[in-house]
Amino acid sequence: MFIEAAAGVTPLAARDRVRLEPPRNQVLPRREPLPPTAALTVEGDDGLVTGRAGGVNRAQVALLRGGQVRPEATLDLHGKSGAEAEPALDQFLVEAARQRRRCVLIVHGQGLHSGGAAILRDLVVAALVGRASGLVHAFAPAAPSDGGRGATYVMLRCP
Repeated sequence: MFIEAAAGVTPLAARDRVRLEPPRNQVLPRREPLPPTAALTVEGDDGLVTGRAGGVNRAQVALLRGGQVRPEATLDLHGKSGAEAEPALDQFLVEAARQRRRCVLIVHGQGLHSGGAAILRDLVVAALVGRASGLVHAFAPAAPSDGGRGATYVMLRCP
């Protein structure tokens, strides 16, 4: 049937395909700036650091640390380098605050594959205390069911 249908058809003399080049300018996602930094009270040691803004009491941090405030969004930084993790963390926190998420979970790992140094955990805590502190209401290590020392709960200030 195909041969009968194609009877009398002649092939094109030349190919009329146009070669498309990939676009030169890539559109980068819009990055919203972080709000101004705020002072946080930081307590703890040995990787179990908690932080809280003014007006947040220890009982609220204890509820957060106990896993009684459920995270509404999660960011997994496993496998990322510090250079990749920083902008991903900043954008995640800004977007979560914009969406009025009250609590988020940041999974950073315990540093088992980096010679015992929890590089990403330290990077996350430094960001929460530093450049992203204007978004932070409180933060604490996650409950064991959510990753324990390998994750951090963050309660956000919603604009």
